[in-house]
Amino acid sequence: MSILGQIGYSGVRASQIALSATGQNIANVNTPGFSRLTPDMKSVGGQTSVSIGGGVQVSSIRRLSNDFQNQQLWRAGTDENYFNTSQQYLTALEGLIDSEGSSVSVGLDNFFAALSEASSTPESIALRQQIIGESKQLAQRFNGLNSNIGTQLNALQGQRVAMTSEINGLSGNIAELNAQIREMESSGRDTATLRDYRDNLVKDLSQYAGIRVQEAADGTLNVSLANGQPLVAGATAGQLKVNANLAGEQEMTLVFAKTTFPLNQQGIGGSLGGLYDMEYGALRPAQQDLHDMASAVATMVNDALAGGFDLNGNPGQPLFSYNAGSTSGMLAVNALGASELAFSGTAGEVGNNKTLLTMLELKSAGVTVAGNTVPLNDAYAGLVGRVASASRQNQADLRAATTVAEQAQAQRDSVSAVNLDEEAVNLMAYEQAYQANMKVISTSNDLFNAVLAMF
Repeated sequence: MSILGQIGYSGVRASQIALSATGQNIANVNTPGFSRLTPDMKSVGGQTSVSIGGGVQVSSIRRLSNDFQNQQLWRAGTDENYFNTSQQYLTALEGLIDSEGSSVSVGLDNFFAALSEASSTPESIALRQQIIGESKQLAQRFNGLNSNIGTQLNALQGQRVAMTSEINGLSGNIAELNAQIREMESSGRDTATLRDYRDNLVKDLSQYAGIRVQEAADGTLNVSLANGQPLVAGATAGQLKVNANLAGEQEMTLVFAKTTFPLNQQGIGGSLGGLYDMEYGALRPAQQDLHDMASAVATMVNDALAGGFDLNGNPGQPLFSYNAGSTSGMLAVNALGASELAFSGTAGEVGNNKTLLTMLELKSAGVTVAGNTVPLNDAYAGLVGRVASASRQNQADLRAATTVAEQAQAQRDSVSAVNLDEEAVNLMAYEQAYQANMKVISTSNDLFNAVLAMF
């Protein structure tokens, strides 16, 4: 084959490879995480000083992926999922404590309203029965809220176990892909598809926790948590484990290379970090606030009744019982009859309301909740306000994080995603180049035949 024919053939071959890359791009336009391919071409030099050149060759098929943009996308996904997970629990908690049907404030108002109504005729059995009824309703509100928050905590802990399993699965798959990519690249084989798949897995992993990713010289990715503890190193993957301690709280450990590390969940980021912060920053504090209020109500009401006398002239008995270890019976109403409520300040004076008036003053008495001393009437409102404020702030943070994630995705797509218009232009250009090079080959054959015809 003549030099001209060799040049034309090299152009045809290069155009075929470029058309194949373009076809692959177009075929994967809707494939999530696909990074488009582009051929890198270089001119082939001539063999002698008077040779024009040797045509063209495709030196490589380049995968258009920007490591910095990928890192930005993964970090943005971590933040977005952190606030999204947090918002799910904040919304549920806010709706729960702010509902009129379960509000402790409503229960307290009804309880003190019943006390006020009975203050003029403290000997009335009907009004005393009403107070007992409102006491039971108040206790039910406390117990219902406590139980529902406990249900949310159980759901959260179940979700943590499920997330841990997902993280372990993703880490294991990344490690397997690391091994395949290292083997294939060492033998000069194409790894673009495997790299896309691995990047998708890393993106999924970043949704659960903040991670650091670094590519090694052999093409493998090393993945560690934000605190530096390793999840994946080459073909080795770590495993997260969740264990319950004696207090019923979940502790996490990381097993890597047969070594077990305790894992601090605080600041871990992502959905897993959101679960931790919701458990210890919202749900458990809210539950503790309820316990503080229930204990204060039981103590103050019982102390007031202890200084009074019932309709039979007997010393006062406690109305409420507080059980810190109970989920469904945190606050209970003791089995007192209407006549056994000690509203009188003096034995034998059934119309005396001194103790009853003392109980009415408890509405504005100071109680310690969340480390602050506030009036009993304002304690629950403070809890509602704190949760509402946290929810509003988290919603604002979620909107900001979502915007950043969308921008990061757009920046990644501007480099790596398939643009059909651009690919259509490339398709036409490579097709024209293919046809032109075929013309070169045809011309070379014509010249060769013309030379032969001269002899």
